[in-house]
Amino acid sequence: MAHPQRRDPGEALAELTSEITKGIDDAAEALRWCRRHLQERKASETLRLAQLNIAYLALALDWQMEGEVDKAFSAIDRIWWKPYRDDGQEVDATT
Repeated sequence: MAHPQRRDPGEALAELTSEITKGIDDAAEALRWCRRHLQERKASETLRLAQLNIAYLALALDWQMEGEVDKAFSAIDRIWWKPYRDDGQEVDATT
């Protein structure tokens, strides 16, 4: 997600917090998906991508706490959203 220049630091911080929260939720969903699909080859790939995403989230949190909002957004921009999906297709998460 490319982020536009923001004038209000409070608005930027709120958006960053929202993106970090979504990233954490996405990583948790990826882990739940892997638990349900342990016998699939895609599970190991998804775990590796989730690991990278969690590392980017940790960087974003570090930079947010240091007041480096632009650097935090650059970390968020590198997250691979929904790593358990193929080519953007919906995956049945109930199985």
